[in-house]
Amino acid sequence: MLIAATVLAVLGIFAVWVNRQVLDAGNWADTSSALLENQAIRTQVSDFLVDQVYANTDINGQVAAALPVRLRPLAGPAASGLRDLAERATNVVLGRPRFQQAWKTANRVTAQQVIDVAKGDSKAITESGGAVVLDLRVVLTDIAKRLGLPGKLVGKIPAGAGRVKIMSSKQVAAIQGAATLLQVLAFLLPALALGLLAGAVYLSAGRRRQVLLLTGLDLVIAGLLVLIMRRVAGDRIVGSLAKTEAVRPAAEAAWSIGTRLLRDAAQAAIIGAIPVVAAALLAGPSRWATSSRRWAAPYLRDRPDVVYGVAGGVVLLVIAWGPIPATRRAIPVLIMIGLVALGIRALREQTAAEFPDAHVNGGGEVSARRLARKPPENGARVQQLERLATLHDSGALSDDEFAAEKANLS
Repeated sequence: MLIAATVLAVLGIFAVWVNRQVLDAGNWADTSSALLENQAIRTQVSDFLVDQVYANTDINGQVAAALPVRLRPLAGPAASGLRDLAERATNVVLGRPRFQQAWKTANRVTAQQVIDVAKGDSKAITESGGAVVLDLRVVLTDIAKRLGLPGKLVGKIPAGAGRVKIMSSKQVAAIQGAATLLQVLAFLLPALALGLLAGAVYLSAGRRRQVLLLTGLDLVIAGLLVLIMRRVAGDRIVGSLAKTEAVRPAAEAAWSIGTRLLRDAAQAAIIGAIPVVAAALLAGPSRWATSSRRWAAPYLRDRPDVVYGVAGGVVLLVIAWGPIPATRRAIPVLIMIGLVALGIRALREQTAAEFPDAHVNGGGEVSARRLARKPPENGARVQQLERLATLHDSGALSDDEFAAEKANLS
């Protein structure tokens, strides 16, 4: 069950990532904005837009018309120099909020098209033709105007200029089937993984602490495997896409930014496993764990309101901090609160069995668990010895403490 849960957790992390990245227009738009904010990617986008301007307008003709007849042979070199200037100017312009907002809007519209098509809610693509495109014509015309091109010439830029095809009609059936399956897997795989882990802990009577520790380690392993696969796949994909070293920085940045949600999901599995591992270690027989339980036993027994209050405060701080996306979502937060409550209950039961005489007195002072100093009655001596042996075997009493308590019974 633990091995199967680890495999399902890895697959579930990938399913959640693709579902959130592809079928969420907001995430797609946010990712596109982060892409444009990267200098290497912005340089490539600037080159593409300037290429589109030159391909769809007669820049050479405009330059030649502005020069004297004798200098018109220099129109080509002048237009080439203007191109370099245009690329630098476009790079600067694309870094400004106005153009970044236009870019984000264009990507959001494209993302919504893809989502509508995937869910079968759009007729933008039919079996007879059509395509989902990223339409950058608005950005393209703004760039042309800033280059000083006449309004009539800018108006002649074709409607298809600056459009990047995202999906064709041949891909409709595949994407629609994949979207339905993806939405199911994004919920089913994580649920099955967590269910198997919980089932393994439930079925491991007599060794639940050890299995709980393995459960946390499994989640850590799943997260680390995803991060490793992201790194390995990134190296291969970037290597296949970047045909020249000039575009490699942009390809690496695009992969890093585009898989940011995958990294977040993997890190969430690792961070979420930390409390599980900590709880398993705290319930263990080590000296520091036993001392910690002995110190907390009076409060867990007599002041559960304080214990739950402190735990609730810690949970609120974690939610306010938001180290992972899951802490900003209602269902994961409710699950986290439930697990904390169950953990405290289990710890109270364990400490009550280990330290039955630990109390907080009326003045608020702690009385640690100690057996009575006066010798017990003969009928109770055997029971006391049996309890001492049990506490010693579990690690609740050290060898010296066991010997001292045993001597008090004589």
